[in-house]
Amino acid sequence: MAQALLTILVCLVIAYFFGELLHKLKIPRVVGQVGAGLFLSIGVVKEVLFTDESLKTLSFLAHLGIILLFYYVGLEVNFKTVLKTARNSITISLFNTILPLLLGFGLSYFILKLGLIPSLVIGMTLPTAALSISINQLEELRMLKTKIGTLLLSVGMFNDVLQIIIIAVIFSLIQVGTSQSGLLTLFLDMLIFILVVVAARLWFIPSILAFFDKEHSSTARFTASMIIVLLVASLSEVLGLGLIIGALIAGVIVRQTIFKDHLLSSWQEHDIARSVHILAFGFLIPLFFLWTGLSVDFSLVFKETGLILFLAFLSIFGNVAGVMIPMLFTKGSWQEGLLLGIGLSPKGDVELAVAALALEAALISQSLFAVLVMMSVLTTIISPILFRVLAKRYHKLWKN
Repeated sequence: MAQALLTILVCLVIAYFFGELLHKLKIPRVVGQVGAGLFLSIGVVKEVLFTDESLKTLSFLAHLGIILLFYYVGLEVNFKTVLKTARNSITISLFNTILPLLLGFGLSYFILKLGLIPSLVIGMTLPTAALSISINQLEELRMLKTKIGTLLLSVGMFNDVLQIIIIAVIFSLIQVGTSQSGLLTLFLDMLIFILVVVAARLWFIPSILAFFDKEHSSTARFTASMIIVLLVASLSEVLGLGLIIGALIAGVIVRQTIFKDHLLSSWQEHDIARSVHILAFGFLIPLFFLWTGLSVDFSLVFKETGLILFLAFLSIFGNVAGVMIPMLFTKGSWQEGLLLGIGLSPKGDVELAVAALALEAALISQSLFAVLVMMSVLTTIISPILFRVLAKRYHKLWKN
């Protein structure tokens, strides 16, 4: 146990310093955290630092980080705000999700001959965007309240919801296979899950939140929150729907329960989200990103440089095209479409989670996993730089 604790300590320190170092260079922290994992994956370093026990401990914490990541996303989904956004945001989001997905799948399957399942995984990773990185860019450039900033955030929210649903459904379909009996089982499991979630929303979740809130304690509310997400995520996993969709739905129904039933005041709702955010982003998610980098066989990266560059280009191109086409249909300018598409191109938490889950389920090879991780890192470095350059070039446009 002492060895495992020491290993986690070293990993957390290294992830923090790598992340902060790159943050000072105007590169997102997630790149540094993945880079820390890549550094620790070096043969000699890995052999000295890690044992089987410490690797299992790190893997468990990383998976817990995935659960809290998607739970937090669910807690932050405000359907009232989403529904108030313009029709243009929905149209752009659909194009921005479907076009890169089809491009990634089609070229991987028909041109690169990578097989059906690996091509689906590649297709799922290309549309995903790290909205947190986009928000940081907007804040730094003082663009949050501009026309482009508002549209980027609106489209980003729709993208998060739509893409996570698509990812969860595709993973579920892959896990049960495409046989008739497999699909029937999936739909039955989905029906059971929906019925249980509805019942939980109506009775169990309001009761457990109200019970734990008797103390009016942040600690008690956080405990109730963790009980709910672990229960719903476990049920989703048992029914073959995966941890992602369970954690996401848990966050959504906790938020909706709080607001609709007026169980807690607004600041208390944010108190729950803030507690989850601190635990997740302060401890578990940095370990998840480090674990992702650690899982990469770095020797394979140099053998797949061409594929990494191709997928990085395809990801950025697909995102830009997926925005520019509907923008022109909705009487927007191509400059707006280009700027918005680049702003939605950085990869991050969701893409890396998809790649990690696909590797764990043996859906992709170690080689393809390394490619997807490095593609994510590359687009996360390139996209913010391009966005900053284009924002300064078209400053008159986005200030309107």
